[in-house]
Amino acid sequence: MKNIFFTQKTFHRFMALAIAAVMLLSFAACGKDSSGVSSGEAVTNLKAEDLDPAIMEFLSRFTDWYFIEGSGTVYYDSEKAGEGDTNILRCILGDAGCADWTKYPVSEPKDVYNQKKLDPKKWAKESGGAYKVFNADDADWIARNIFNVSDDALEAMRAQGEKNKWFYLKNGKYYKVIGGVGDPFTVYEVNLASRDGTVYYINYSCYYDAPDGREFRSAYTAEIQQKTIEDKDYWTLLKFGEEEIAG
Repeated sequence: MKNIFFTQKTFHRFMALAIAAVMLLSFAACGKDSSGVSSGEAVTNLKAEDLDPAIMEFLSRFTDWYFIEGSGTVYYDSEKAGEGDTNILRCILGDAGCADWTKYPVSEPKDVYNQKKLDPKKWAKESGGAYKVFNADDADWIARNIFNVSDDALEAMRAQGEKNKWFYLKNGKYYKVIGGVGDPFTVYEVNLASRDGTVYYINYSCYYDAPDGREFRSAYTAEIQQKTIEDKDYWTLLKFGEEEIAG
């Protein structure tokens, strides 16, 4: 059984690297900055061990707790954030959000468990009064600065969030009902990485760390960029995609 697992893992690893190579060659052929305009700079290949550890810390958190509505390939594009394929604001406001709030100059959300003091719209009534409260300015700061969301996209996501009963905005705060959170038991490994000017292209694999061995899940690619905000550096996401690998 162990030999079979090793063979499958090796195959998946090979496929992930092959896909990563194709994708990075594509990036090299048309290197672009965050606005989609060619940077004019040569693509530099990077060693995984030389990457800032904060890159994979950021991407691991995002990948574990990012999700889309409906089916299809997991995908994020900051320039299309308000088009409805996903709602990054919903992911930011998740019970386990796709961003670690402790890393940013924001106040952390509060959990409320009080049947007598429900949220303004009383969405949490059926959950025994369990809901989360977020400072809207702080959540919006993360959306704008870390996930590069426009103000128009934010407005669209707020409307979608309330319509679908995911969250709502009231008097400067976001409210959502608390759900359950489980441990994803995932580990990530960088396959290939490169840089085009200030944009980094990271291809990485996700594994489920099962008791009987590490099982391959999927390969991902992300375009990230570092921003300096008030003299502090933060990794920010431009694009993200998942590569389905048949096994």
